[in-house]
Amino acid sequence: MSVVFAKWQPQVIFDKVAESLEEAGKVYAQETILQMSNPIWQWNWDTRRRVSLLMGGERTAGVPGVVVRSGKRDIVDEGRLLDSITAPRVLREKDRIALEIEWKAPYSGVVLGGGDYGTYRPPGQKDYVELKGRPARNWIEASFEAKPPLEVFSNIWRGA
Repeated sequence: MSVVFAKWQPQVIFDKVAESLEEAGKVYAQETILQMSNPIWQWNWDTRRRVSLLMGGERTAGVPGVVVRSGKRDIVDEGRLLDSITAPRVLREKDRIALEIEWKAPYSGVVLGGGDYGTYRPPGQKDYVELKGRPARNWIEASFEAKPPLEVFSNIWRGA
């Protein structure tokens, strides 16, 4: 005995996947912002931030912003990376479908994957130092761990 689903057409399934990706894009855009703002990322050096609502920080006379000491903290700093997120969009080609969320800050790839950042002037010092081998801060992977794709998609398909 066999069962034939004659009314199911590939285009109907493809369209449902596209709709689901649109919904998943909203979920992951929001979750990536939460993960970037989550103080779980290790810093082995002090940094200067324009504002520091959750991380504390010390004001330095005559210099704007605050110094945040090394340790676990978020990856927001001045907010340029966080603010550079694009709206999620679904890319549809003939036989391919994908979800794209992009961060336009020019240094987003180095923050995400780690590596060399160039030079940096530590707070309170006049000389620049070269930052090499900085650790990856993969907020996208952290988002997938917090919201596993299988759970997200199954909830979307069920309408939950």
